[in-house]
Amino acid sequence: MTAQHIIRPIGLTKGPRDLSQYTYRMNSNVPCESVCYIWYLDGSQPKTIVDAGMLKGIDPELTSVEEAFSEMGMTPEDIDIVILTHLHADHISLGRLFKKAKFILQKKEMDYALHPHPLDAPLYIKKFWENLNFEIIEGEKQIIPGVSVISTPGHTPGGQSVEVDTSDGKAIITGFCCHLRTFQQTEFMKKQGWEVSIPLIHTDARECYDSVLKVKKRADIIIANHDVAYVGKKEIP
Repeated sequence: MTAQHIIRPIGLTKGPRDLSQYTYRMNSNVPCESVCYIWYLDGSQPKTIVDAGMLKGIDPELTSVEEAFSEMGMTPEDIDIVILTHLHADHISLGRLFKKAKFILQKKEMDYALHPHPLDAPLYIKKFWENLNFEIIEGEKQIIPGVSVISTPGHTPGGQSVEVDTSDGKAIITGFCCHLRTFQQTEFMKKQGWEVSIPLIHTDARECYDSVLKVKKRADIIIANHDVAYVGKKEIP
C-alpha cells in the first residue's frame, strides 16, 4: 500500500498583492493576499518539508518557523529533507534553520541560480542557499514513499512541484508561484482558448502555461503555493 500523508501548512508571512501577479495580463487592480508557506508532511520518515520559507521582509509575520514547529513538538533541526520547489528568495530564505537537512533541487534550477539573467538576479540571493547540503536531481523522482517531485519549469528554469499521496488522492504543491485563481478558466480565457493562466513572473511563458496545465490535469487536490486559503488550516486534506 502506498504511503499516505497529511500536509500541514505553515503560513509565515501575508501581504497585499495585485491578482494580475498570478493571472498573467488579467485582473489588474484586483487586490488579493499572498502568503509564504512551508509545508510539513506529517508522519513522513525521514521528516520532510516542502520549501524553506521567507524572512519577514515587507510583509507582516503570521508566525515564526520556531513557533510553528514548537506547536508540532519539533524544532527545525528535526527536519531531514527539504524539497525546494525553486530557489527564489521567498522559498529558501530560512534554509539555514534546517541545519541537519538535505535539500532536494533540480539541476536546471541550480545551474540557473548560479548564473541568472540580470532581470532575474534579484530573486536569486546566494547567501540564502550557499553551503547548504544539496542533493541535485533531474526530472521526476520519488523522494520518500508517497512523495515525488515532477518537473514544472517556466516560472523558473528548474521549477519542480511536489506530488503527495493523501487519503483523498494526489495533492500537488505547486512549484510555480500562483493562486487558486491561476487555475480557473474565465469566459475571456475560453474565447482565447486558454485553460489556465500563469504567474506574471516567469522565464518562459509557454513552458509555464504547460506546467500549470500539467498540475491541473494531474492533481486531485491543487495546493496553490501563495494562496491565502490555507492560513489557519491545520491539515490538508
